[in-house]
Amino acid sequence: MNTIASFPLRLPAELKDAAAKQASASGVSMNQFIATALAARVGAIAEAERYFAARAKRATPGRAKAVLKRAGKGNPPRKGDEPA
Repeated sequence: MNTIASFPLRLPAELKDAAAKQASASGVSMNQFIATALAARVGAIAEAERYFAARAKRATPGRAKAVLKRAGKGNPPRKGDEPA
């Protein structure tokens, strides 16, 4: 991160209070707590995107449909599996 940008953030009071308590318990500022939480979330999403992109490259087109076609053959729905 080379450049720092500010962004006005509006939060529900309960969420702000909970974040402030956690930041205080961690010994960091509210700003650092929110920036770290946001960075973790952005990183997790990017990692999930990389994971699913790699899985998609290994996929065999049509194989999922073949697996789904076989699924449940000879096994009637269980009680509670009825459509809503």
